[in-house]
Amino acid sequence: MRYIRILFFAATFTGAAYAVQVNVPLDEVTVNLGLLLQAGHRYEYHNLGRYHLDKSDFVIPEAELRVYGRVFDKVEYDLKPSFSIYGRVYLREAFIGTVLPAGFSAKVGRFFVPFGVEATTYEGYLTCSSRTVTSDAIAPGRNYGVRFDYLLERDVWPYKIGAAAGVFNGSGPLINGAGRIYGTPVPGVRNLEFGVSYFCAKTRREKYRRYAPDEEHYLSEPRAGADLSFAAWRFEFLAEYMQRFFNDYPIPTPGYREPYYVYKDTYERGYFGTLTYTQPLPWRNFQDFAPYARYERWDPAVLHPGDISEDRYTAGLAFHFLGRNLMFRSDYTRILEDEYRTSNDVIASEFQVMF
Repeated sequence: MRYIRILFFAATFTGAAYAVQVNVPLDEVTVNLGLLLQAGHRYEYHNLGRYHLDKSDFVIPEAELRVYGRVFDKVEYDLKPSFSIYGRVYLREAFIGTVLPAGFSAKVGRFFVPFGVEATTYEGYLTCSSRTVTSDAIAPGRNYGVRFDYLLERDVWPYKIGAAAGVFNGSGPLINGAGRIYGTPVPGVRNLEFGVSYFCAKTRREKYRRYAPDEEHYLSEPRAGADLSFAAWRFEFLAEYMQRFFNDYPIPTPGYREPYYVYKDTYERGYFGTLTYTQPLPWRNFQDFAPYARYERWDPAVLHPGDISEDRYTAGLAFHFLGRNLMFRSDYTRILEDEYRTSNDVIASEFQVMF
């Protein structure tokens, strides 16, 4: 929504003007530079029954700079301009945050909407070469908005409890709300964490047969998710479930010369689990290697032709060098579709530089 963007830019210029007004000393301002670059190869094999389709490409999934730091040790800022393969530059993230009393913090700008774990993980720290279909389709990703966080974690308290909530841009004049609550459900066991997320969204649908041509009708598309993570010894496990609801959604029905829509409630869902093992290496400049495996089940809402349920099996291996600043990763994904009983194969290999 444009009002949130106006608020973001107003806060940015107000902060800059305040810094100039009070004459901030240079030793109270920190400026750090970062880089994320991924380059590799991706091979896809699509089995289409009597014939097949091969696709082989060299790709650059990520090319991003980062400028971040703190002012007065109370205010943090982060700016991430990203570069596409077509030569375009776009702003992936930009926010200003501050620490509030009693364990609270706040930020305003463009950043991850608090929904899930994998969907809010920075691209440089993902386990596999890509996010799951579930996270890409259901999780809202990044957006402009205002967010508040709370974390209660003390030595005398047996639980760790955290919460995040905010409002973000929506369709037209609408504002979307999101929130996530997470914590350790077992007293004293801090390596077992459970969380739930909810995203309240509305999408504008207009000029359908059921409504007047000039009437704007807003349909709700709420999303919910749950996640469970566990770390023990050198193993890490993450499991997530996400579901997206479509209320009164117009679905085109074949067999009519003119478009005819059937309105009904439907949903799409997905769940996945990822297991990683990290083994340190004794050689100089070799940090560790990490084999990993992931299973995903994706059930789309079948709103359009070609929406097919599928199972995805992924196995891969990652090597980290120079204190994890350099990484090589390669994984294989087997995709089994339900309806057509066909299989697809994807092999992705890439180098990553991040600091």
